[in-house]
Amino acid sequence: MEVLRIDPEHPDETALNRTAEEVLRGGIVAFPTDTIYGLGCSLFDTDAVEMLARIKRRARNHAFISLIPEPLQAWGLASEVSPVAERLIERYWPGPLSLILRASPLVPARVLGNAGTIALRCPRDTLCERILERIGGPVVSSSANLSGEAPAESAAEVVAIFGNQLDLVLDGGPRHARPPTTLVDVSGERPRLLRRGALDVSAELGPFDDETRGTPGA
Repeated sequence: MEVLRIDPEHPDETALNRTAEEVLRGGIVAFPTDTIYGLGCSLFDTDAVEMLARIKRRARNHAFISLIPEPLQAWGLASEVSPVAERLIERYWPGPLSLILRASPLVPARVLGNAGTIALRCPRDTLCERILERIGGPVVSSSANLSGEAPAESAAEVVAIFGNQLDLVLDGGPRHARPPTTLVDVSGERPRLLRRGALDVSAELGPFDDETRGTPGA
């Protein structure tokens, strides 16, 4: 395992290229995201996805979220982008909004939700954007922690938890937990607000189900 120091706001080309190389060859990397330290691997490498789940001790029925470098990739990874989803994408991506959409046949079964869905986010964060730009495609992303435990807030904590199970760790300094991303399921006929987070998107949803309160929204 290699640890590289990096300035998240001004990442150097060598570190970015090394990260992309590791992901594209099937490795698992750790890096500071727009929220916390996360683990990442290629969406299309099912062996890497399985390994990521294994080292996190994560249940097989728990789907992963994937980060994409540009909003337009949602149209390739989703079988359908509803008018509500399109409105949310146009207004809030890149940004702290995660969307659950019905997945296209391109998406490996290992990363699908129980209803054949995929969770996507296009982050607004310099380091994430540059890494995803180098990779060019979706990256499965999960918090850098064992399932059910507190997420790591530094590269040293990531190394202490996972050690040589990772191929590369980017040390971007401490990254304290920020407000989580807002999570909306737009895979059905009626949007469902699953988690309130950094964004209030209620005004864009139209009629929706508010799963955070257990009552329908308006």
